[in-house]
Amino acid sequence: MTDASASSVIFHNQGGFDCNFSVQWDGGETDRTNILSIGQTTTLDLKVYQHIPNGQSCWARCYVFGGPNHDSGRNFNYSHDAGSVEYTISGGTLNPSFD
Repeated sequence: MTDASASSVIFHNQGGFDCNFSVQWDGGETDRTNILSIGQTTTLDLKVYQHIPNGQSCWARCYVFGGPNHDSGRNFNYSHDAGSVEYTISGGTLNPSFD
């Protein structure tokens, strides 16, 4: 389900683990963010990825160190002219959850 449009993504790590994030879409993905420790936040500017088609449906992927990768389950449409969407990961190493 797509519920927003964005040109940047803000990631919050509220989980009990270190992790990094990327944005995924059918046929592509961004580079991973820097490693985030508990309580840290980072922003990924999607405009630097000029190969993302405007209107493309995207989602977040979290790479949990010591645990499974986890997809957000909440999509957004990439838009050159839109603001940002936010994703927060929480939970433990073996049971991460996007809020």
